[in-house]
Amino acid sequence: MGKILTDSKRLNIAIILLLIANLIVIITGILYVIMGFLPYHERIIGKSPSRVDSSVMNFIYIIIRVNGFMFITLGVSGIYLLFAGFRKKEKWAWINGLIVVALATFPTTILVFDPTFAMPFPLTLSLLIMVIIALIISYKEFFK
Repeated sequence: MGKILTDSKRLNIAIILLLIANLIVIITGILYVIMGFLPYHERIIGKSPSRVDSSVMNFIYIIIRVNGFMFITLGVSGIYLLFAGFRKKEKWAWINGLIVVALATFPTTILVFDPTFAMPFPLTLSLLIMVIIALIISYKEFFK
């Protein structure tokens, strides 16, 4: 862990938050790739997999697994960016974090909004909050 951390306490907190968020994204992606269909998916479509036409169910499995690979890619890329630019206080790395919030994390959180606070909404909301906090507390480190 020593190689990724810096002399700045605020930047270190941001790095740890982003590292945790990216690891959660990777784990979620692995679950999607391996399982293909999670219990909350049944609630979302309103039917058990056995009650869905098999060709439609195959398509759903494929889409979920593709999303899993995209989550893994996003998480691995995020961790790479922590090492390649964020910890070095390169502005492009911070801006990339803002782009991820704007184009991935925020829309995903809105799309999975559930007034009952059921999965996956709490997970996406907590990821959104972690990334926003990391960007806010590290802003001055990048843009003095």
